[in-house]
Amino acid sequence: MSKPKRIAILEDDEHLRVYLEEVIAEGEGLILAFSAETLAQAKASLARTACDLCLVDLRLPDGDGLSLLGPLRAAGAKALILTVLGDPASVLMALKAGADGYLLKETPPDQLRRSIASTLAGETPLSPQAATHLLETWKSASGALTRAAEGEGLTPREVEVLKLFSRGLSYREAADILGISPHTIGDHVKCIYRKLAVHSRSEAIFEARQMGLISLLD
Repeated sequence: MSKPKRIAILEDDEHLRVYLEEVIAEGEGLILAFSAETLAQAKASLARTACDLCLVDLRLPDGDGLSLLGPLRAAGAKALILTVLGDPASVLMALKAGADGYLLKETPPDQLRRSIASTLAGETPLSPQAATHLLETWKSASGALTRAAEGEGLTPREVEVLKLFSRGLSYREAADILGISPHTIGDHVKCIYRKLAVHSRSEAIFEARQMGLISLLD
């Protein structure tokens, strides 16, 4: 038989913590490594007791549960976020911090145990809300990459125009510096907007900076 997986819990709500302990106790091949209600307790317990995975709450009396992710990684353990926070910022912050999965506390016990198993197997279980936020972020990033590819088609003169705009210059001021007419500047701007898929000078400058075409110092 395979060795039982050691599951730790970091949850400040006593009733929920006891419930999670029961979920672990009833799971085949799972044993409770430790159960903590504060970050300090969890870090102290982790230093004494090894675990394979920890269920991590985000909001705790003494800080953010994400601060436990580093010690967990150092100990070779995985972190499965279990929280009431389903907003995009919390989801993305946790995943960027290295969380191995993100679930809401409303997750049914059987699903929670399956998610623990899949996390231990190297998968990344996500609540429907978290998956939606991640998909939206991917779509946004994909759009940015598309615009970046189009942005590579900007001519040197169009980049010059953007640099001048980023300094706050007007159409006429930019035209005077480049020795061309304001009408020609307008033609360049139309091409820039089309290539970057934007509709204003501020958007064009932002996208160009994101792509590295111009810098904050330009």
